[in-house]
Amino acid sequence: MVREDNMLLTIVVTVLDEKETIIEAIRQVEALDLEKEIIVVDNFSTDGTRELLKSYGSDAIKIVFQDRNYGYGQSIITGCDMAKGKYLYVHMSDLEYDPIYAHQMIEIAEEEGSDAVFGSRLANNTQGFFATVRKRPYFLASIISTRMINFFYKKNFTDIIGSKFYRVSSLRSLCPFDDVSLTFDFELVSKLCKRGYRVDEIPITYNPRSSREGKKIKYYHSFPALVALLKVWLLDKGKKA
Repeated sequence: MVREDNMLLTIVVTVLDEKETIIEAIRQVEALDLEKEIIVVDNFSTDGTRELLKSYGSDAIKIVFQDRNYGYGQSIITGCDMAKGKYLYVHMSDLEYDPIYAHQMIEIAEEEGSDAVFGSRLANNTQGFFATVRKRPYFLASIISTRMINFFYKKNFTDIIGSKFYRVSSLRSLCPFDDVSLTFDFELVSKLCKRGYRVDEIPITYNPRSSREGKKIKYYHSFPALVALLKVWLLDKGKKA
């Protein structure tokens, strides 16, 4: 039985139109040998995903059906508002990230007092900037924004837009956010760094799907992301809670 008054981890599974992968994504996190709760937030899927979730037989999983598409960031906020865990791990339902790294993220957070731990897809990348972007154009936003964060805040990250793990109290203290859709992650990491929260990074494996398979991140998403970074750097006056 999970001790809801002292739970270790909340896993938030975010989903939008992923009927081919959502059940496997849930099974992946169910299999983790961790004290946990699982919250699935469906951001108004219209491809049959909601029907699959409604028929999924597990009383241990909380499923939230948003009444419209509020954006990916709102799914995280919704899960965070409901979370009973000390930490929150975000699991994407597209199967690109292996949730097994949640174990390591918890260990680091407990030992180092981390407010966030990022799973980097590029920590072990040996290719240069142009070769990486040529092969995977959707990495452009991540590479440029990571370099900007490193420059603004004197950090040494390799990938600020990989898998995500947060201390729940720290994530709650960063609300509200200006944008809960495309630039949410960029605004969030910027606030963490500018306000002096501790952020650690670990290398992870990454299994990207192709644009033909439904890749949702495009190279042109780089531009609003960079605006979000600059906005926080120049205008954010918040302080660490």
